[in-house]
Amino acid sequence: MAEKLIAITSKGFLTLAVSAERHRLEPFGVPTGGPADPVRCVLANRLAGNPDGAAAIEAALVLPGIRFFDERVIAVVGGLDGIVIRRGAEELAFPVNASVRVFTGDELLSRPLDAGMRAYIAVSGGLAEGSVGLRAKSLEAGQMLALKKTVPPVCRMIGKMPLELPGNAAGLRVTQGVQWERFSPEGRENFLSGEYLYTPESSRMGIRLSGPAIGFREGADGNIISEGMLPGDIQVTSAGQPILMLADCPTSGGYAKIAHVIAADLPTAAQLRPGAKLRFLPVDVPAAHTALRRLMLALNGCVSEKNIPPDGHTP
Repeated sequence: MAEKLIAITSKGFLTLAVSAERHRLEPFGVPTGGPADPVRCVLANRLAGNPDGAAAIEAALVLPGIRFFDERVIAVVGGLDGIVIRRGAEELAFPVNASVRVFTGDELLSRPLDAGMRAYIAVSGGLAEGSVGLRAKSLEAGQMLALKKTVPPVCRMIGKMPLELPGNAAGLRVTQGVQWERFSPEGRENFLSGEYLYTPESSRMGIRLSGPAIGFREGADGNIISEGMLPGDIQVTSAGQPILMLADCPTSGGYAKIAHVIAADLPTAAQLRPGAKLRFLPVDVPAAHTALRRLMLALNGCVSEKNIPPDGHTP
C-alpha cells in the first residue's frame, strides 16, 4: 500500500512535529519534549479520533500551510477565529476546535494566530513514526510527512475549553523549589510580589524573565552543583533573574531553583507571548494536585459528538 503523506506548503513561523512526552531517556540528556501546551494538543487529537499521545503539529504564532493527499479528518485547536481550506478554486471557512473533513488536494492555508502563542493541528491516524525526532526541528516548506493508516471518521467538537488563553498577563501558581532556603527573605518576597516581563530571549527550552532582582542569602549565589531539572522549574541566575523551564528544557541544570510552576498552569505559560507580564502565586502541594485533577476532569468532559456534512464544509 502506498504511503500516505501530507506536504508542508508554508512553514509559518516555527512549526514542529510533536508527540507525547518521552521518558527513560533523561539519563542520556534527552529532554522529555512533547507539546508545549499538552491540553490543546490532546484536544486536537481527540477531535481527529487519535490517541492522546499521537504525533501532531505544533505551530507558533503562524499556522503553516498543509496539503492533503487523501481524505482525512483534521482538527485545529488554538487561538484562531477560524481556518481556511482551499478546495479547487474555492477558499472555504471552517471552525477551529472541531473536526473538519478534508479531501484529496485540499490545502490548509497559512495564517497568523489571533491570540496565544501556539496552535495544534491533528490529522486522523496521526503522523507516522520517524516524523518526530529526539530534538525539536522546524518543519520547512516542501517537506513531506508520512501519516499512519486513517481511522473511521470521527465528528466531534469542543463545548467549553478547559483553559482560556492568557492574553498579555498571567498569574502562575507555584510551589516552593528545592533551593527555596538559598534565597534571602527579601529575595523571596521580590519573587512573590514582583511583576516579571517575558523577554524575547526565550524558546521551548525556557522563558527568560526580567524584573525585580531575586537576592540570595548571605554567602550564596545562583550556582549549584548540577542536578536534575523538569519543565516547570524556575531557575534563578546569579544576576537574580528567573528562567521558567518549558517542554524542551535540559535534563540537568546548575542554577538554584526557587519555585516550580504547577502542572495545571504550564499550558498557560506555553501560550504567553514575549512582552507578557507574569506574577507568581504561592500554593501548597495539595492545592497543586487539586488543580491538576480539576483540569483533567474539565479536559475529559469538554468534547462532544457533532455532524459534519458530506462535503466537510461548516458555514
